Amino acid sequence: MPTKLTILAQAERNKHGQACVLVQCSCGSPAFVVRADSVEQGRSTSCGFCRKGGRKRKTSIPAPVPEQKIVPEVESQFQRGTPQWFADEIKRLNSAATACENRARFLEIELDAQELTDLPTHKCWKTERTTAHGMRQEIARLEIAKANAETATKKDTRTQQEITRDKIASLRGDK
Repeated sequence: MPTKLTILAQAERNKHGQACVLVQCSCGSPAFVVRADSVEQGRSTSCGFCRKGGRKRKTSIPAPVPEQKIVPEVESQFQRGTPQWFADEIKRLNSAATACENRARFLEIELDAQELTDLPTHKCWKTERTTAHGMRQEIARLEIAKANAETATKKDTRTQQEITRDKIASLRGDK
């Protein structure tokens, strides 16, 4: 059976980190995302709708497909692991998490407007909420790492003799 799929664009990696592509079947069914290696190795050859006895197309209105934007990875100007780098990463993740939360709110409004729950829209909403939650957890980890990095950069420049003298003075009650 010849391949009927046409690769349209790169898609985001799936939850397992595998590369995915957006494909269109020659039968005219809606575009969908599939693993890139599956198409390349010939394991995915069609959408499944055009096979004899294959899946039946859903008659419902298609769910809004989030626009796939290719965002270049932004490199921080600071050295990795420095407090400035952590602040930069926290700022970047915070804006991305806010965008996910806004998209989830928009989808939630759409779901409220519909009488019945549209499952694909619901899945998009769940994905956005989960992504935002994961980013917020990563921000919390980065804030802890930033605090540790800031603590590590504060060096005591006193000599051992000065430290001992100050400890003795504090035990005596001297100023």
